[in-house]
Amino acid sequence: MHAHLAADLSGADLRSLGAHIFAVTRSLEEYEQVAHRTDRRTLWGAGVHPGLMGSIKNFEPGAFQRALRSASFVGEIGLDGSSRVPMPEQKRVLRTMLEQLQDQPRIVSVHSAGAHFEILRELHRTPIDGVVLHWWTGSAELTAEAVRLGCYFSVPPAMISARATLAQIPAERMLFETDHPYGDRRLPKGARPGAVSAAEDGVAALSGRHPREVRIQSWRTFRTLLDKVDVRSSLGSEWLTVFDHLE
Repeated sequence: MHAHLAADLSGADLRSLGAHIFAVTRSLEEYEQVAHRTDRRTLWGAGVHPGLMGSIKNFEPGAFQRALRSASFVGEIGLDGSSRVPMPEQKRVLRTMLEQLQDQPRIVSVHSAGAHFEILRELHRTPIDGVVLHWWTGSAELTAEAVRLGCYFSVPPAMISARATLAQIPAERMLFETDHPYGDRRLPKGARPGAVSAAEDGVAALSGRHPREVRIQSWRTFRTLLDKVDVRSSLGSEWLTVFDHLE
């Protein structure tokens, strides 16, 4: 549900990963480099990363609206408590994007590091469907509120040690990510953009389930999310055929 890939990575290299990947971008300029791509198992998101001064400073509402027409999903967007970008500026940009997403729903990968309360407050202010909280590390109280808000959560390998947080996330709201090359950098081997098995295995061990059961549940969750946001038609057949094997 969240990985960083080079915009010029070849289609053959993407296929060799053997995974279905949501590739986030960090600026609208970066998204423009991939907007034309039609990779069969990789979806490219339109992103405006809150931690990057240039992404926020150069944000233009019309450009984001145009990006929504071609983007299969949105990410990475959100708020960052440690960013050099003033929080009022981050919020101004985020609010504009959320307002547009109310009219053009997409699955949205949301960054919230150091700004968990602020993110939930903005989602209360401008509610949208399709929110997937990426690498969420909020408190127990805020996690419970995020669940009440209807948010989903994407879990990288680096989050497996957060047992208390994982225990609060319902199985039907949990998805998986690598946040490659950040959220999987400590793996002894197999650090690849779509290699979510380490996260799946960790959740399986914590919940007393088989890893295959965890993986199947995550795809069922993904199917539910697609239907909730009504964006199935934006995915190619190589994504949709997976659902035929879930029952």
